[in-house]
Amino acid sequence: MDPGSIGNWFLVLSGFRHPRNLLMLLALWLPPSVCSAQTNAQTPLIVTHKLPELNSTERVLHEVEVLKLALDKTITEFGPYELHGIPPMNRARTLVALSHNVYPNLILQMSYEDELAEQEKLAFIPFPLDRGALSYRICFMRDSLNATAKSITRLNQLKDYHFGIGIGWADGKILRHNGLRVIESNSVVSLFRMTKAGRIDFFCRGSSEFFYEQQDSNSLGLTGDTHLALYYPLPKFFFAHKDSQLALNRVQKGLEIAYKDGSFNKLWRQRHMHTLERAQLKQRNIIKLQNPLITHLAHDYETYLYDPINQ
Repeated sequence: MDPGSIGNWFLVLSGFRHPRNLLMLLALWLPPSVCSAQTNAQTPLIVTHKLPELNSTERVLHEVEVLKLALDKTITEFGPYELHGIPPMNRARTLVALSHNVYPNLILQMSYEDELAEQEKLAFIPFPLDRGALSYRICFMRDSLNATAKSITRLNQLKDYHFGIGIGWADGKILRHNGLRVIESNSVVSLFRMTKAGRIDFFCRGSSEFFYEQQDSNSLGLTGDTHLALYYPLPKFFFAHKDSQLALNRVQKGLEIAYKDGSFNKLWRQRHMHTLERAQLKQRNIIKLQNPLITHLAHDYETYLYDPINQ
């Protein structure tokens, strides 16, 4: 636009005293692409996450807090967003919802498996959201095992016991691969009940899960073992349907920003450090198991892992 035209437009615009009329004129004057970009920038990105199974606001929300952190870090570049929660479901149902793209931009923290990563419909971010904290498992146990558990120091000693696992959890495949007996159930609550009833001997959890659930009435006052811990690499990544790739790319960029500026690690410490210390892993008999589900996974993610034993 030449200077003379700009001057003419200035004279025209100065004659509008009502702001609404001025905005209408500007909308007609601006190119359609600019108007469209302004409109789209104000449309929130809908991102869906899963709600917690237990009514504990403390347990809920590490993965959702990380998701929110990553999205907050990218508002300037990508615009506003809204988080929508969906009811809890077991892993099998979660995978169905994810693979069929049932919910808009459903992004979930899941245990990595080669088979899962190789599904054509799914994509993931190879960043360990828990920095490996959930790879260390401490156990609720059948009350009468308190004395026996003290003497367990080797994998072979565990092969006569039954371990409770949620349906579809990667843990079940890992434990079976290492020769352990597994009983599956569709919810954490039912696993507590089965352990209390003596049908399950050990129900093992990450330390952050264990201590929050121990305070919940659904854990039924179960005994917590203080002598044993299982360890198997269990990388936890964000997964989504490939149709949600743009949202996943945004989250990945936000995670990179948050890791570099220290805000991710600050959130991680608030969530995991206290419970890792409380678990006193250095004083426990740690039994290491192999994870056959991560054979094809590149080792790059290990850069971000935290080692509570040697720190």
